[in-house]
Amino acid sequence: MAQTTPEADTRRIWGTVLQLLQHNDSLTARDKGWLGDIEPEAMFGTTIVLRVSSKATQQAIMDVLNAPLLEALNMVTGKDMFPAVKVVPKSRQSAPKEDPATRDSWSEPAPTPASLFGDRSHRRTPEPQRRAPEPEPQRVPEQPSIADLADSYASQAMVQPTFDTPNYPADGRRIERDPGTHLNKNATFDTFVPGDSNRFARTVALAVAEGSGRDFNPLCIYGGSGLGKTHLLNAIGNYALVKDPTLKVLYVTSEEFTNEFISALQNSARSQGQIAEFNRRYREVDVLLIDDIQFLSGKTETMEQFFHTFNALYQANKRIVIASDVAPKNLKGFEARLISRFDSGLTVDVKPPDLETRIAILRMIASRNNVAVPNDVLDLIAERFTENIRELEGALTRVTAVASLNNQPVTRALAEQTLQDFFATDVEIKPTDIITQVAKYFRLTFDDLVGRSRTKNIANARQIAMYLAREMTSMSLFDIGQVFGGRDHTTVLHAYQRISDEMQEKRETYNYVMELTVRLKQHPNN
Repeated sequence: MAQTTPEADTRRIWGTVLQLLQHNDSLTARDKGWLGDIEPEAMFGTTIVLRVSSKATQQAIMDVLNAPLLEALNMVTGKDMFPAVKVVPKSRQSAPKEDPATRDSWSEPAPTPASLFGDRSHRRTPEPQRRAPEPEPQRVPEQPSIADLADSYASQAMVQPTFDTPNYPADGRRIERDPGTHLNKNATFDTFVPGDSNRFARTVALAVAEGSGRDFNPLCIYGGSGLGKTHLLNAIGNYALVKDPTLKVLYVTSEEFTNEFISALQNSARSQGQIAEFNRRYREVDVLLIDDIQFLSGKTETMEQFFHTFNALYQANKRIVIASDVAPKNLKGFEARLISRFDSGLTVDVKPPDLETRIAILRMIASRNNVAVPNDVLDLIAERFTENIRELEGALTRVTAVASLNNQPVTRALAEQTLQDFFATDVEIKPTDIITQVAKYFRLTFDDLVGRSRTKNIANARQIAMYLAREMTSMSLFDIGQVFGGRDHTTVLHAYQRISDEMQEKRETYNYVMELTVRLKQHPNN
């Protein structure tokens, strides 16, 4: 096998990062326009050196592209990488074009394959931003954002069913699976509500389903229970079959795989062809979707069989998607060679949904069940149940069931009474708990918030933490300032007033504070 040069490795890694960013639908077409001006130069340790032709592009990397870029670098390299951007003006550059972010009018994007983002007619109207001469962006259609859903939600007094309701498993009833593929035909990308917690996983899953994500093979999706991993696996299978009905697709849990293997072993004494039939069934598929892979832990013979099945499919360039409750490297009781196979592709995570995503999910469930739910009830449930989607489903189902059985309308008072057993009360919250939670929420450290950094994201998180300390403890402004690195009481007062004002003007800030408030009340020490 020919050795590659460091330069080639850097370009290969950047090529994969670039592909992820181009498929990241949290970035607008105008955001992606900056990508064409970025070239990789070198990589050493945890630093990748990027070359751009203008300070405007450098600033864009620091602002709009920063978080998605860091996430993509982490996904591709498996470690926290940091870009170092240097400006090298092009010696021969054509006349600058108008900044794609500042056009006074917005023209229809040129079409790309509909299979990339699905059939979406909804488009956002861009807000005017600053002008800067930069390359024309690649034009791709955009999906409705969670902000769009929130705007729609805010404009309606009640949630009324207005469309054919998608099958979203909201009430725990048994889901019928296709006898051949074992897929839940109603778990599709259209019924998967995207948000910041799962958008990247959905984007990659869609690329795999479409067949354009060959570099992501195998795809490993991990996250806690009830966050949508199974939905994504089924969506991949369903979409792949829509795109190519001749494909052989199979969805199974690791438990089902184990049971089938054991059955084949037991029957092999009577029929020598049972193991061969088992191997044929799994090794002739085009797309294999394995759920809850962690349950293979300790099952030596089954893992051996799965290892050979995995290798056969991988060498045949078949698509393999695996779901787990933890990242592959954290799987216990697995052989190193199997974990190495899992890590050879792409690993993505799904996190608990944020407030706006939870509201959007509840609206979908209510519409699917043809029930009218006031927005204040949706707010209540979304603010109180933060861990996973199943909690949301269970809470809404319980409220609507009680209302139906008692022939009552769904009201906030009824919801509070019905769900009172689930609400935490009289929780003692310490200022250090607040700092810890806020730091974790914004992916910062405790020292960042009590330190002296004035970086915008750190300063904003620090002010939110000060606001929460003022709201959720009985401490004086002076004492709060002391906890935050010995700051003056006037600094705390300024932070409190600023966040109070922003909560009235910016829904994003309001959501941050509400989300953190609920988390602190439910899990103050986590």
